Amino acid sequence: MNRSEALRIAVVRCGFQGKALAQAVVRSDNLRLVACADPDGAARQRVTAMDEDVSSHESFDDLLAAADVDAVLIATPHDELAPLALAAIRAGKHVLIEKPMAMNESQAKEVDFAAASAGVTCMVGYSFRYGMAHWVHDLVAQGAVGDLAAITGSIGVPAMNSGWFAEVNSGGGPLLYVGCHLIDLALWFIGEEPASVWATISHRPDTGVDDTSANQLEFSEGRVALFAVTQSAAHFFYDVRIIGRSGSIALRGHNFVQFEVEVLSTAMSAYREPTVIRPTTQPDHITTMFMPELADFADAVTQGRSPGVTASDGRRVLRVLDAVQESARTRQVSAPATPMLAAF
Repeated sequence: MNRSEALRIAVVRCGFQGKALAQAVVRSDNLRLVACADPDGAARQRVTAMDEDVSSHESFDDLLAAADVDAVLIATPHDELAPLALAAIRAGKHVLIEKPMAMNESQAKEVDFAAASAGVTCMVGYSFRYGMAHWVHDLVAQGAVGDLAAITGSIGVPAMNSGWFAEVNSGGGPLLYVGCHLIDLALWFIGEEPASVWATISHRPDTGVDDTSANQLEFSEGRVALFAVTQSAAHFFYDVRIIGRSGSIALRGHNFVQFEVEVLSTAMSAYREPTVIRPTTQPDHITTMFMPELADFADAVTQGRSPGVTASDGRRVLRVLDAVQESARTRQVSAPATPMLAAF
């Protein structure tokens, strides 16, 4: 694609995630990085150094007033995601919002409706789907486990001691930061929302954010998902197992480029014996996750179709997380709000 024909992209916030998304844009053939916004000048400089044509702005308002962009990638703390997405949508821009999209389902609903009314693409950045998890999804779709009965899993990060990650008002804590990935995968693999949720959460006495949680989701036909999420781990890890009447699939990893998938299936002859799949190691997580994610986003924009992870998908995850918080608060089983109708 000619550089002048590529989608013009702005990145809002240039921290770890924003910088990685900017690198993915620069490596892409059909996207062009033209602007970035961040109150931190040093962070902006790390992004503007990627391409000589990238303009630098202290605020998103300044960016919208001065830069001509087609789409905005929003990689802010959780409490800023929905407000900035709404500002971009109201300015007529397509948006990719980092997970979890908002602080709660109510905020996410407003973003979803605004994007639908404006006729712009709104995608949520559940990048696990484009990296390690697509191997599991493909095997489930091929019938490796047969009728799915249960999903178990855990995800952990080291202690979140400082910064917005450690602040309640910013949406800190591992549930929103990484636990949302487990919820998204469960909904993706099972294909429906849970009828009920039970959860328990311990909170850090110093910061007040969640430390460790146990979450049980109950679906139709007796299917369940059981997850543990913690910030008391020595290192980052994830472990997900899909159990069905014809087999099981396990996904394990300590980073985004080196992981393994173990398959045992009575339905597929290739996996009658336990088989471990270790995909070829890629240079970095930008290649494995963000570039495929942005390719889907760009194609959705140019083709006028829905992206692989829609705003409605983001709402569903937050509806479950709202129920998790409610169950832990009341110490009772919680039923997520009535699932939305397909046409709002």
